[in-house]
Amino acid sequence: MRYKCTCRYDGALFHGFQIQKNARSVQEEIERALLLIFKKPTRIHPAGRTDAGVHALGQVFHFDADLEIKTSSLIRAMNSRLPEDVHITAVERANDDFHARYSAKSKEYHYILDFGTYNPLFRNYRHYYRYPRVDYRLFEEAMLLFVGRHDFRYFSRSKAAENTTREIYRVGFEWEGSAVKVIIVGNGFLHNMIRIIIATALEVARGKKTLDDIRKSLAGKAPLPAPKKLPPNGLYLVKIDY
Repeated sequence: MRYKCTCRYDGALFHGFQIQKNARSVQEEIERALLLIFKKPTRIHPAGRTDAGVHALGQVFHFDADLEIKTSSLIRAMNSRLPEDVHITAVERANDDFHARYSAKSKEYHYILDFGTYNPLFRNYRHYYRYPRVDYRLFEEAMLLFVGRHDFRYFSRSKAAENTTREIYRVGFEWEGSAVKVIIVGNGFLHNMIRIIIATALEVARGKKTLDDIRKSLAGKAPLPAPKKLPPNGLYLVKIDY
């Protein structure tokens, strides 16, 4: 029996989704709960592995189990055994050929930037951008250059042998006071890709890079020097479509 699960988590106290030695992970917490329920080790397979400090509102994973449990009962059983910073929002039975990662058609991420006064209460949930004189219109224009199918090799920390072509379907912006939620929807994302492309667009908005720099890098003509990346605390995995 294959189960498809959707969960939320606060990434502030996790060292990422994937299990690793001597560090707390979301996967470890979920698999610990499943061990208590099914009385045997159960490996989960996520749609994507978020980095340390990254949050999720709609992470999806699947797992296989011999025991058939009513989905509503399984939700309650898992949540009663999970810590308060992880919560299962949905469980459904899936076909045997369903895979949380490979069956996904698109993923939606949000990144929250705040250009206003620092508030320590929000320090784990948005990035306060403290540089002055940011051209917001130019920032949005730079971000829109990434829409479409491109080779993002110069905008990631992925391994050289990996296929680095991805397609971004949509980039949107929701402003509220001094903060903006940058919405990015695509068919997949490379390691650190979202945090790097937003950081690059911000450098254009500060006059440190140009729109043509981005165009040339997307065309494979000129790599950007030592691409920076924004911190993880402003990034959220929001939704995965199948």
